[in-house]
Amino acid sequence: MTKILGTPVVRTDAVAKVTGQAAYVADHTPAGTLHAALATGTISRGRITAIDAGGAERLPGVRLVLTHRNLGDAVKEGQFLTPVLGGQFQTSFNPLGSDEIRYSGQIVALAVADTPEIAEEAARLIRVEYEEVPAVIALADLAPDAPGRIDLHGLQTGDTATALAESHVVVDREYATSVNHHNPIEPFHAAALWQDGRLEIRVPSQWVTGERFALAGALGVTEEDVRVVSPYVGGGFGSKGATLWHTVLTAEAARRLDAPVKLSITRRQMFTIASFRPESRHWVRLAATSDGRFTAYEHEVLTQTSRSDVLALPGTDNTARLYAFPNIHTRESTIGVDVNTPGFMRGPLEYPELFALESAVDELAMVLDVDPMELRLRNEPAKEPVEGLRYSSRSLQECYRRGAELFGWHRRRARPGSMRDSDGTLIGWGCASASYPVFEGGVCDSRITVGSDGRALVEVASQDIGTGTYTLLAQIAAETSGLALADVRVALGDSDLPRGLATAASSTTGTVGAAVHENARSVREQLLAAAAVRFGRPRAVEDLTISDGVVRAGDGLRITVAELVADLPRGVLAVEIRHTPPRLPAEMAQTTLRDGTFNITGPARPDHVAFSYGANFAEVRVDPVTRQVRMGRMVGVFAVGRVLNPRIAHGLLAGGMIWGAGHALMEKTVMDRDRARFVNTDLAGYHIAANADISDVIVETVDEHDDLVNVLGAKGGVGEMGIVAMPAAIANAVFHATGVRVRRLPILVDDLLIG
Repeated sequence: MTKILGTPVVRTDAVAKVTGQAAYVADHTPAGTLHAALATGTISRGRITAIDAGGAERLPGVRLVLTHRNLGDAVKEGQFLTPVLGGQFQTSFNPLGSDEIRYSGQIVALAVADTPEIAEEAARLIRVEYEEVPAVIALADLAPDAPGRIDLHGLQTGDTATALAESHVVVDREYATSVNHHNPIEPFHAAALWQDGRLEIRVPSQWVTGERFALAGALGVTEEDVRVVSPYVGGGFGSKGATLWHTVLTAEAARRLDAPVKLSITRRQMFTIASFRPESRHWVRLAATSDGRFTAYEHEVLTQTSRSDVLALPGTDNTARLYAFPNIHTRESTIGVDVNTPGFMRGPLEYPELFALESAVDELAMVLDVDPMELRLRNEPAKEPVEGLRYSSRSLQECYRRGAELFGWHRRRARPGSMRDSDGTLIGWGCASASYPVFEGGVCDSRITVGSDGRALVEVASQDIGTGTYTLLAQIAAETSGLALADVRVALGDSDLPRGLATAASSTTGTVGAAVHENARSVREQLLAAAAVRFGRPRAVEDLTISDGVVRAGDGLRITVAELVADLPRGVLAVEIRHTPPRLPAEMAQTTLRDGTFNITGPARPDHVAFSYGANFAEVRVDPVTRQVRMGRMVGVFAVGRVLNPRIAHGLLAGGMIWGAGHALMEKTVMDRDRARFVNTDLAGYHIAANADISDVIVETVDEHDDLVNVLGAKGGVGEMGIVAMPAAIANAVFHATGVRVRRLPILVDDLLIG
C-alpha cells in the first residue's frame, strides 16, 4: 500500500489559490447584480426616535432601503448558537427587528442600489435620531458581584479551603485578557439570488449546513429551499462559524427586489456587526508544598457577554486537568454589557484560562526558587484529577524535554534581568504548557463516487477555512480506498452536498475525516469484491491488495479500478454513508439531524479523557531604556496524536504561535468606556503581528499513538494548540527579562515603564 497519510503532501488547492483561480464570495457577481451597503448606529444604548431614508431613496439608482420600519415580520427570530441547546445565529437579537439599540455600530439600515458606490452614498444619507441612555462596555465599570452576573460552570474536588490554609506557599493573583477581534484576510460578504422560490446564497461560512437551517427559519422557507455555497473561505477563526444578521437582510432584500443582491462589509463594520473574543478577568490561587508539589488550585473567571445572549466559555474544564491538583475549585461567570454578543475565537475556552494559570505557575516557581519547567514536570498526574480517569494518551513531558533541547533551556539563568546581549538588550526566556480538548462532532454524511476513469469524487458539506481540509480528506480517501491521490477530488462548501458539520473546535479531521475513512473503506471492500469475482476467486478477497488504483493478486494478476468500475452495471461506483461517532448520545444525534444543532462531545468519556498537549518556549528582547519588547525565538513541541500531514500541521501550529505573540504584545480592541464603544476599529489602530515582529519559529510534533480518540488516531487541536499557551510563555519571558510581572494582556511599554 502506498503511504499517503503522514506525508507532507502539498495542498491540493495551492495552485488555485496562488494563481487566483479559487473563487471567493467577492468574486461572484452574476449579471444584473445589485449592491448593498450598511448604515450603522452611533449610540451604544437607547432607541431610534426618527429615521429619514428620503434622501437615500431619492438618489438615482437606489432600489431599496430596509429599516426596522419596513422589515416587518418577513424575517423571523433567530436562535443564538450554543453547542448544547441548538441555534445557529451569532446573536438572537435582530438589529432591524425593532427600534432598540443595544450596542454601538449596530445595523440600522441596509441600502440597495445599482452600484456599490451609490449604495454606500445612500447608506451615508440615511438620517437617524436617537433617545440615548447610559451604557456600560468594560468589566472594570462593574463590581465583580454586580446584578446580572450569571454563574455558568464550576468544578469542585477535595477541600481547597483547607489546602490553601495549610500550604507552604500560596500565590493569589488577578489576571486579565482584553477584547480581541477576528480580522481574517477575507471580510464578510453575502451574495443572494432567488429562483423559483429557492434561495442560493454565497457567504464565507464555517458551517454551511447550520447556515442553511438558520436562513430557512428566519426567512420562513423550508430547508430544501435554501442552498448555501462557500467553496473557499479566506480565514474564519470562529467569526464565520455562526449566521450573521446581515446575511439574512441581504437575502430578504434579494427576495423583495427579485434580483441578485451582493453585500460587502467594511473592515470597520466587522468590529461591531459580528462576534469577538470577550474581555476576561481571573482570580487564581495556586498552592504548593515547599518541594513544589501542587496542593490546591482555585480559579474564578468573569467574562463579558451581551444583554441579548449568554455566552458560556468554561475553560477551567481544561486547566483543572492539566496538572496533579489534589484539591480544585473553579467558578466561571459572565455578565451582560452593551456590546454585540461575543463568540468563539481560536482557542476560545483555553487561551484566557491558560494565560492565568500558566502565569501563576511561573509566579509560584519564582517564590519556590524552582525552575519553571521543572515545576511543571514535577506535577505530572497519573490520572486526570477531576474524575480520576485515565488519559487516552499524554505526552506533555516528552514535549517539554524536546522543546527544552531545541530551545537550549539549560542555559537559562534563573534571576530576572540577569541575561543580556552584548549591546545591553535584556533577554528573557519563558515557558508554558498548552492543552486542548479532543472533541468529536455530530452525525456526518459523505458520498464517494468512483467513475469509469478510475477517478473518485468525495463530497461532504464541510468547509475549508484555510486549514487544509480539501487535502486531508483527499489523503484519507486515497489511502483508505487504495486509489492514487491524484485520482481523488474533494467537493466541500455546498449545503446541497451530503450533510456535514461545522468547522469548529478542531473536530473536522476527527469527525468528518472519520466519516470519509468509513466511506472509503466501504469503497475499498466493494472494489476488492468485484476484483475477486473478476479473477474467478469470489472467496479470496483477503488475498488481494489495492494501491495506486490497481488491484493485485499474489500470483501476479492485476486489474485497474477504472476497468473494474467500467464493468459495473452503471459504470460508476457510488457509496454514501452516515457516520455517527461511537460516543455520540442518541439524543444529540437526533438534534443534529432535526434541528441542525452544533453538537460536540469530549474531552471526558466514560473511561478516559482526551487532550492534545504541547510545550511552548519563548525568548523576548527588551530595550533597557525604552522598554520596547521584541520577539526572539519561539519553540513549540506538540503531541496531537497521529499527524496526517506534517506540512499542514506545521503551518497551523506556527501560525497559532505567531498569533499568540500578537495577543501577548500588541493585539487589543480599545474601549471608550465613557461612550461604551470600540475605538480602534481598523487595521491601522488594531495591531496584529507582521513579519518584522516575529523572529525564528520552530515547530515539532512528537510521535504519539492513540487508539481511543477516533479511527484515525488524530487527536485534533492542531489549529488551536499553537495559540493557547504562547501568550503566557511570552508574559513569563517578559518577567524574566525585566523583573516586572504584567498580569494583563497585551503587555505594553507603559506596563513596563510604570512597573
